[in-house]
Amino acid sequence: MKKWLAGVMMLGFLATSAFGVLTFYLVDNFDDGTFSKWAPFDNVKLSIMKNPKADKRDLVLESCGEYALKVSGATKNWYIGGISTSFSVDPNNYSRLQLDVLGSKEQGKIKIELYEDDDKSGEIEQDPDNGWKPTKDDIWSVEIPILKDGYTRYSIPLTAFSDTNPGVGNDKLGGAGPLLKMQVIFIANKQEGSIDCAVDNIMFTY
Repeated sequence: MKKWLAGVMMLGFLATSAFGVLTFYLVDNFDDGTFSKWAPFDNVKLSIMKNPKADKRDLVLESCGEYALKVSGATKNWYIGGISTSFSVDPNNYSRLQLDVLGSKEQGKIKIELYEDDDKSGEIEQDPDNGWKPTKDDIWSVEIPILKDGYTRYSIPLTAFSDTNPGVGNDKLGGAGPLLKMQVIFIANKQEGSIDCAVDNIMFTY
């Protein structure tokens, strides 16, 4: 079942005519069969799974390659946990974040957080006595639902991300240093619930 949400599907293989540079930044597609780039936290459980075979034409599934990251976990108070990775991405070079999400009968939502290096120090300064919140840098976030019965491709404009910590940093996405960190947080659809999904093809696109 193909589900298309707001935004145009990005194939991720466009090239600039002047320089021939690919206009996407691949965070991870898990085709190396590992999740070594990612650090899990709290109650999520991670594993690498083989993507299912399509029983009919499914352009999203066909682009997903052999492997995806399977995420599961349970909670008694909505929040389950998440995964994080580090990189250095200039948000001015891209306009969207794209990812594919495979849902099952268990539903919930995903919160994506992008940490921006506003003071250009090369790191995200955090306060360990205040929930490890950044002290000088912005956090930009957006939430998407996990839909059941197959893959959903999300192509999220960076303009859809909201400033989670106004007053810290310069409150302008792309107005200072690069994005240095991404967190993907999983939340159940009921207070005592669980989650069972997979993610694939996480990338920034033009």
